[in-house]
Amino acid sequence: MTLFEYLAIAYSLVLSFTAMRIIEGLPYVVESARRYLVHIVFVSAALLSCLADFWATWSFREAPWDFLRFIVVLANPGCLYFIACTLVPRNPDAISSWRDYMFSVRTRYFTAVGAYFLFSTINTTLMIELPAFSPVRLVHFASMAIAIVGARFRSERVLAAIALSYIALAAIGVFVFLRPSPLPAP
Repeated sequence: MTLFEYLAIAYSLVLSFTAMRIIEGLPYVVESARRYLVHIVFVSAALLSCLADFWATWSFREAPWDFLRFIVVLANPGCLYFIACTLVPRNPDAISSWRDYMFSVRTRYFTAVGAYFLFSTINTTLMIELPAFSPVRLVHFASMAIAIVGARFRSERVLAAIALSYIALAAIGVFVFLRPSPLPAP
């Protein structure tokens, strides 16, 4: 077992807990009497981020590892777990309106999203030396800017616009940039 494989276990565990938290809450989130489409988009984006993060982790397989890098890299799934816990609380059946709930956790959620993309930027710089002007940085910086707007403005229209923006950015991030390189030939 390589060091990367060993460390990837911890990374995968945190992502697994995150995905399970979201998936456990899905029946409550999509329940017709309480659902809020914008919240569903954010929950879906968090689940997609788990999958994308897991996939992108392969890029770190040849990176130099030490304890500090491990902690910084582990901050990404940690932020995702915080996001999942914010979007889907421990008792989702107690939420009477996901719209009201989303507005009550809006600042905490967008702050965590901003931190997640900040750590994504740091990690790709630290681990794979992604250039500062790489096209994938557009997704990182746009997402951080959108998170700042979301945290500052309490508006239904702003939240809806952010939800649409995150759908577009997720599509760009996943289908354009998220392509890990193949294994080297034996």
